[in-house]
Amino acid sequence: MEIDISAYHPSLAAHLINYKFPTSDIHAHFASLYNVDYKKSKELTFKQLYGGVFENYKKLEFFQRIEKYVGENWSKFQSDGFIECPVSGFRYEKEKLDNMNPQKLFNYILQNLETSVNVLVLWDMFRILRGCKTKLVLYTYDSFTFDVDDEEIEVLNSIREIFKKYKLNIKEETGYDYNFRG
Repeated sequence: MEIDISAYHPSLAAHLINYKFPTSDIHAHFASLYNVDYKKSKELTFKQLYGGVFENYKKLEFFQRIEKYVGENWSKFQSDGFIECPVSGFRYEKEKLDNMNPQKLFNYILQNLETSVNVLVLWDMFRILRGCKTKLVLYTYDSFTFDVDDEEIEVLNSIREIFKKYKLNIKEETGYDYNFRG
C-alpha cells in the first residue's frame, strides 16, 4: 500500500498562515480559482509558493496571507537577525546565510517544516508498527509505502489517523507489487 500526502507544501503553507481550504482537494480548488486544469493548477501553485505570488493572483486570500507571512518573517529576520522555525525550533541566522531574500527565507522555513512534520509522522508510524509484521518499506518526501501483512489490515486505520492528526489529506493506492495496482 502506498499513501501519498496530497498537496503537501500548500497544506504546510496553510498551517503557517492559519488558512483552511474549503475542500480536501487543494489543487482542484486552485484550478477553479485560476480557471485552469488540474495539472496547470499544481504548476501555478508551486511556482508562486517558491517564486513569489503572481500579480493576477494577489487578490486570492491564500496568497494574500502568504505574502503577509513572508513580509512579516522577513522584517523579523532583518530586525532580530534570525528566524526560528515552527516545530523544529531551528534558527536561520542572518550572519550565516548568503544572498538571502524574503521568498528564499520562506522556502527555507517551508522545507524545514516539511522535514519536521515528516519526522513526527514517521515517529508515530514506527510506534504503531513496532512488533507488527506490516512494515514501512519506502519513504520519499510525501509518500509512504508499506508491505502490509494480510492479518494486520486494521493497522492501516491507525496509520491513516496519523495523517488526520497532522491535518494532512492523503491518497492511497494498493496492489500486489509496483507493477500491479488494483
